[in-house]
Amino acid sequence: MIKKNLVKSAGIIICIAIISKILGFLRDATIASSFGASLSTDAYIMSLIIPNILFEVIGTAISITFIPILSESYRNNGKDDMFNFSNSIINLLFLICIFLCIFGWIFTPDIVRIIAPKFSGEKYILTIKLTHISIINILFMSITAGYTAILQTLNDFTAPALMGIALSVPIIIYNFLGARFGIYGLVIVTLIGYGLQVIIQIPWIIKNKYKYSLKINFHDSRIKKMLGLIMPILIGVGVDQINSLVDRIMASGLPDGSIASLDFATKVNSLVYSIFAMAIVTVIYPTLSTEGSENNYSNFRRYISKAINNINMLMIPSTIGLVILRFNVIRILFKHGAFNENAVIMTSKALLFLSIGMIFYGIRDVCNRAFYALKDTKTPMINGIFGVCACISMNLVMVPRMGLAGLALANTTSAIVCALFLIKNLRKKINGINGNEILDNGIKIFISSIIMGAGVYGIERFMSQFLYGFRGEIILLICSILVGVTIYFIMLMILGVKEFKFIMKISKNKLKALIQH
Repeated sequence: MIKKNLVKSAGIIICIAIISKILGFLRDATIASSFGASLSTDAYIMSLIIPNILFEVIGTAISITFIPILSESYRNNGKDDMFNFSNSIINLLFLICIFLCIFGWIFTPDIVRIIAPKFSGEKYILTIKLTHISIINILFMSITAGYTAILQTLNDFTAPALMGIALSVPIIIYNFLGARFGIYGLVIVTLIGYGLQVIIQIPWIIKNKYKYSLKINFHDSRIKKMLGLIMPILIGVGVDQINSLVDRIMASGLPDGSIASLDFATKVNSLVYSIFAMAIVTVIYPTLSTEGSENNYSNFRRYISKAINNINMLMIPSTIGLVILRFNVIRILFKHGAFNENAVIMTSKALLFLSIGMIFYGIRDVCNRAFYALKDTKTPMINGIFGVCACISMNLVMVPRMGLAGLALANTTSAIVCALFLIKNLRKKINGINGNEILDNGIKIFISSIIMGAGVYGIERFMSQFLYGFRGEIILLICSILVGVTIYFIMLMILGVKEFKFIMKISKNKLKALIQH
């Protein structure tokens, strides 16, 4: 029953995420069309990175430790006690973010100089001005993080999944209306989008009978417990942000538009990851927290192996498909207005190397959540430090030789190393993760994906000879995806991949129920 509920929750998130990502790419396409891969786009992207860096270190650390303790409070003491504790954490986080907001606003010139040392003149000044507006995002992020943790603990995943839509809609409308106020108008509507992310969760918060109170109970022992867990995460997330910082520093020395191209490639790469892998990670975390707090390691291992199997089933074919169709995808999404063929080539080159890491990012995130659910925050911290050191070292070697592609390859290599390190340590901690089952399914999925890739490559080569222009690119992409999905599903059935058979069984039962009604 629990497994079916998890599949149902993941299905809801996937459906909403597909809509969210379509709107997200429409958002990015309108930005690319209005501003291209240019000086102003680089400044805009960098201005959003600064509040993200400031919030991620503290906000993410609190959010990650929040859910396991909320799950424990809900199970032991009920909703009211969980809500009282939630109010203390949300208020505390908001106060911290007010300080970060003031700090970031005062020291913006210095922060920009650190994260983008190669920015100068107009680019440097514009980034400072835009950051003075975008820094307010931190306040909205704090409330969003608190509400999301509450809803996910209650296994209500709908509102958190809708947040991407809330962010995209104002930006799309602004660009469709002609972006009359330029890049300054864009950063303001982005701020409005972050505000809507808070507002969109309120109906679900009210539905769950949450009551806000302006209190912080510093005597609550759970706050001390969180503080005990939070320090390793602070360090782990902090070094991860250092990695992002080094990426931007290295990219700031590359030709104009490099940061924008890397950002667009990252967004394309995250499409499938966010739709499928993050849906699995999001749904599995509260369940792992419950099983971990009850020391039910048998179920814990089962959920971990199922999560990794599902990530492999979705990510391996997606990676192969994206590598083959990367130029086609970038042209459809971004080649409009100021985004020219040179920008397509730059973005596609970065995407080639980024897409290879999708599978390993998914496995890494599942393993990290497993450790957090077991209240082990030190192992992910050590892994994070190790991964960042590896990535920085590879950046220093690869970027001078390969440029933007080297930056992407360094990140992918780091993700692979981190995922393998975490799997090794998780196996030791919980006495295995059903590795034989994962390997058996992985081989079947890989074979299916290779055969699918051959079919996609063949249809793409054949159809590209007589399909031209934007409409031709869309027809080619749709046909390639349909052929690829058909071949892949047939191969999964022939080879008997368990997860696919289970999903097909649920889908068949749902279809029967609909027909009977």
